Amino acid sequence: MDWLDLVVFAPLLALYGLIFGVIGGALFGMLLQALQGGRWYFASLRSMQPSRYEVVVDEAVRLIGGLQTTGGGSTRT
Repeated sequence: MDWLDLVVFAPLLALYGLIFGVIGGALFGMLLQALQGGRWYFASLRSMQPSRYEVVVDEAVRLIGGLQTTGGGSTRT
């Protein structure tokens, strides 16, 4: 086998793998979809609404209280 065979057959082999890989993947996906009875694995929702609301004020007060404001200038006169 010389280098010319490699130059000719390597792209052909890559094309063969690409074509049959895509076709094989599509067939595999179709088979899995058929085995699931045509159902999708997720549910479509028009909107999401929370079942409850929670307001966490204590944590916010603690975080804000821990901050110290520093003015732009010195407070000494």
